[in-house]
Amino acid sequence: MKIKLTPLFIVALLFFSACSKKSNTAPQTTAPTITATYYFQGTLNGQVTTWQITDGVNGYVTGSSANTTSDSQGEVTGGLTALVSSSSGYVPQIGIEFRTFQVNTSQDITSYFNGFVTTGVWAYASTSAYTAGTKAITIYYTDSQGLGYSSIGAQNGSNANVMSVTQVPATLFSNESLQINLTFNCKLYPVNGTGSTITLTNGKATVLLEDLLY
Repeated sequence: MKIKLTPLFIVALLFFSACSKKSNTAPQTTAPTITATYYFQGTLNGQVTTWQITDGVNGYVTGSSANTTSDSQGEVTGGLTALVSSSSGYVPQIGIEFRTFQVNTSQDITSYFNGFVTTGVWAYASTSAYTAGTKAITIYYTDSQGLGYSSIGAQNGSNANVMSVTQVPATLFSNESLQINLTFNCKLYPVNGTGSTITLTNGKATVLLEDLLY
């Protein structure tokens, strides 16, 4: 898996590497007003959780990761994940993966990337396999203790809806990106197969997904 972080994110991680990990999620009873461009908000097992990206260094930060494979013909297949993470050691973290990308490196990758994520209802991925020609979302959650969960599993009554997609031009430090606003709810299953599931309701976020298809 490839992970791409902004320079400010990298500085933050270096700064916090000598600190002990701790949760940035204080108990909340009502959802605060969203004032940041990028954020995640939802109710996790009854607890209102709000993470807002402020200065890109402290508190919570954005990032992107890729889980892709390339064959001998230059065909790239897999998923790209937009991340909202604590600046202290990556946890807690929410990840929203869009799949399945499949593009050849001889093609116009930027145009393909910009056109892949579309508005409307998206299905949840039912398995971890990346199937070319299908579009689906997977929600990943890592709690403050580093325990991982994903939406892969039965999702009766769950939904994910992409409300808007805005292209973000490349900069000196990043490739082309997409600003994606979406709502979602789902059941989250322990990645290690043991323990209780987590219910995520009233989920909404605006995330930044960087083009890592190379």
